[in-house]
Amino acid sequence: MSNLSSSYAITHRGVVRQLNEDAHVEINSHSIWVVADGMGGHEAGEVASQLVVDTIKATVEELTFEELNVSHIVVAIENANRQLNEYSAQYLGSKTAGSTVTVLFIKNEQYYVLWVGDSRAYLLRNGQLQQVSKDHSQINDLIDEGVISVEEAKDHPLSNVITRAVGVTQDVNVDVVQNEVKSGDIFLLCSDGLTGELSDNDIRRSLEPTSIIDSGMALMHSSLVRGAKDNVTCILIKYDKRLSNYKSHSLNVQDETTIPLFTK
Repeated sequence: MSNLSSSYAITHRGVVRQLNEDAHVEINSHSIWVVADGMGGHEAGEVASQLVVDTIKATVEELTFEELNVSHIVVAIENANRQLNEYSAQYLGSKTAGSTVTVLFIKNEQYYVLWVGDSRAYLLRNGQLQQVSKDHSQINDLIDEGVISVEEAKDHPLSNVITRAVGVTQDVNVDVVQNEVKSGDIFLLCSDGLTGELSDNDIRRSLEPTSIIDSGMALMHSSLVRGAKDNVTCILIKYDKRLSNYKSHSLNVQDETTIPLFTK
């Protein structure tokens, strides 16, 4: 069965950016949700994030939910990486057109989070918020090595430099985490425009309402009130075994298109 989750998506270009280079998709029939954050200058980032999302969507929809497994999603991201490299070579003089990506896939009472870059996946379970993904960023590497603290990382000059993205190298390495999903779990997929403005504690408080629509609106409002220097996108997914039908809600409040980030 694939119809055990409800989802809500919202995106905004932010307060500063003139374009929205984030892209997202809810593929509720296959229990897959995707957020991508483009980078590259001019409109290359917008092209990159949309290509990643579209490639995953096309791959998934060629298969039934029963046929689909996590390796198909990895292959789709690898295909998007190849296509972006070809696009850059053909149209951009080999300048960068890249994108982060984070994906949630739920099947057989297991969840799979796949990611490249620093767009994040969180899990709220029993009131406890956990970051499931791990940023592919220079800052995160410095934290892991003990060079700087989490507190020092917030305003560090390297805070926008990522170490992995789709479309910037010949091969892409996709990280995957698998674990058991439980009724009542709430997942958040988001671009770094959200986490750049809100702390994990801010996010946890926004997820307290029982309605994921209310939570999504609270997250967006909080990031915009704080100045939203980047594009902001989030998808909230609630897993509930009692659901007999998908209730998918999608709101896109981006009123323009998108701006780049490789120095994200």
